[in-house]
Amino acid sequence: MIRKHPKTLLMASVLSALILTGCSSKITSHGNQLDPYDLAKVVPGKTRLIEVEALFGRPSAEGAFDSGSIYYVGQVMEEAPGGRKETIARTIVHFKIDDRGIVDSMEVTDETSGKTIYTLDARTPTPGDNFGVLDQIFRNISRGNIGG
Repeated sequence: MIRKHPKTLLMASVLSALILTGCSSKITSHGNQLDPYDLAKVVPGKTRLIEVEALFGRPSAEGAFDSGSIYYVGQVMEEAPGGRKETIARTIVHFKIDDRGIVDSMEVTDETSGKTIYTLDARTPTPGDNFGVLDQIFRNISRGNIGG
């Protein structure tokens, strides 16, 4: 029976493989993922800013008003099939740099030690956002905004 329909069996196998691979989660990395081995090389009071940038690249953000702070932010997200993206891991490394360009302190914050910021999924209603075609026509007529 199998030998009579090899193309059908092949097509069914390929289709099954495509369906199953579509059901896997997608994991993505964003930002700077700092290696703990390289992070251990940074010694406050000795390591210079130029050495930090040589190890990790340009910082994700710098502090405002010449505060001497630089930040490396990294995030790993997972997107389930048909679902929303969810943060698996987030790391923020804050280096405080003194006036001589030497690392004064280093602080590592992850998703468990940072503040939780709640966002609303609902959209903010705006005027005119929920008008239908007839509502718009009659509203323009009542305002006197008729072309001509």
